[in-house]
Amino acid sequence: MNRISLGRLGAWLLLCLTLVNTGCTTDVELNAPYEERSLAFCLLDPAATEQWVRVNRTWLGEGNNLDIALVADSSEYAAGEVNVTVEQFHPDDIAFETPLLGFSAMDTLLQDKDDNGIFYGPEYRAYHFETPDGLDVYVGSSDDLYTYRMTVAFADGRLPLTAVTTLIGSSPGNISNPPAGIPGFNLNFASGVAGQVTYPNVNFKWSSTPGAKRYEASVAVYFTERIWADAAHTDLVSETDRVVRWDLGEETADDAEGGEEIKLPVNGEAFYQFLASRLDADPLITRELGEWNNNIDRIRAFDFVLSIANQELDTYLAVNAPVTGIIQERPVYTNIAGGLGLLASRTQQSVDGLGISKPSIQELVEGEHTAALQFCLPPETEGDIAEYACP
Repeated sequence: MNRISLGRLGAWLLLCLTLVNTGCTTDVELNAPYEERSLAFCLLDPAATEQWVRVNRTWLGEGNNLDIALVADSSEYAAGEVNVTVEQFHPDDIAFETPLLGFSAMDTLLQDKDDNGIFYGPEYRAYHFETPDGLDVYVGSSDDLYTYRMTVAFADGRLPLTAVTTLIGSSPGNISNPPAGIPGFNLNFASGVAGQVTYPNVNFKWSSTPGAKRYEASVAVYFTERIWADAAHTDLVSETDRVVRWDLGEETADDAEGGEEIKLPVNGEAFYQFLASRLDADPLITRELGEWNNNIDRIRAFDFVLSIANQELDTYLAVNAPVTGIIQERPVYTNIAGGLGLLASRTQQSVDGLGISKPSIQELVEGEHTAALQFCLPPETEGDIAEYACP
C-alpha cells in the first residue's frame, strides 16, 4: 500500500516538474517562419501618357516591425531584381500566345513620398513606361476590348507574378448633362420666386462605357482667394488660385457592357452647404469665382468630373470599403497570380469650363450659407450678372 502511494507520488512529482520546465516558460516565439510574398499594383489609364507599377514584398523581423518598415529593402526589391512588362492581346487570344504590343517598364526612384509615413521615404522605387498616345481600348471600331497582361519576373528565377485586365472606354460625349458641346453652360443651383429662394435638383446624367463599372462624380470649383490686411480690402497680403472638389457620390453600372443611362440628381442647396463647410468665413478673406471668358461672354468656374473604375477595381474598392457590421474580418481580394495586389483600369471623363446662373451667383453672394464667404465675380464680368463683380 505504501509502495503504491509512493509510486503515485513520484508520478505526480515528475508531471509537475515537466509542467514547470515546459508549460511555464516565458520564452514565446511570436514570429512564424518567414515566407516572402510579392505584391504588385497597377492601374492602367487609357488616356494617360505614362503608366506606373508598384512592386513590393512582405517582411518579417524580430523587434518592432514599424521600425523595420523604415528600411528600404524590407519592402522594396533592389535595382535589377525585378522586370515588369505589360502586353496587349486580342480578346480571342485566350492563351496569350501572340502579343500585339508590349511595354517594358523602367526602374525609377521617385522623390515625392511623404517621409513622415510608416514606410521608407522620402524616395521610393516604382516602375513606369511611356504611352504618349495612350492605350488602345477597342479592337477596331467594335466594342470588343483588348486584354492587357502584366508580368513581373524575378532575377532569382522564382515564378513570376501575372495578371490580366481590360481597359475602360473613354468618351466625354457619354456625359449628356451638363452637355459637353455648349461652352460655359450654366449650372443652376438656386432659383428665386417673389423673394423666396428654392433649390432645384441639378440632374447630372451620363451613359456607361464598355469596361466601366463604378463612377465617382465630383465638381471642381475654381476661385482666387485673397487675404487682406484691413477690413476695407485695400491692403492685399496674398493671392492664391484655389480648387476645391465637391464630391457628389458614387454610381455603379449594372454591368460593364456599356450603354446604360445613369442619373445622379443633386439638390442645389448642397453646393452652398459644401462651400460653407470647406471654407473659412473671415472678413479679411474675399474670393473671386472663376474667370470671365470674352469669347463666349460667360463665367467659367466649374468642371464636372467622372472618375471611373473597371470591374476589377470596383471589386477591390468594395472589398476594402469600411466595415460597418459586427463581423470585422474581410476577405483578401487579389487578381495577381503568384502573389497579392491588383491590376485594373481607371480613367476620367469631364466637361470643363462650366458657368453659373444669375440666381445661383446671387445666392452665393447673398445667401444664408455663403454670404460670409465674400464671393464675387471677376471685375471684367459683363451682362446681367455684372452687378456681382468684384470691386
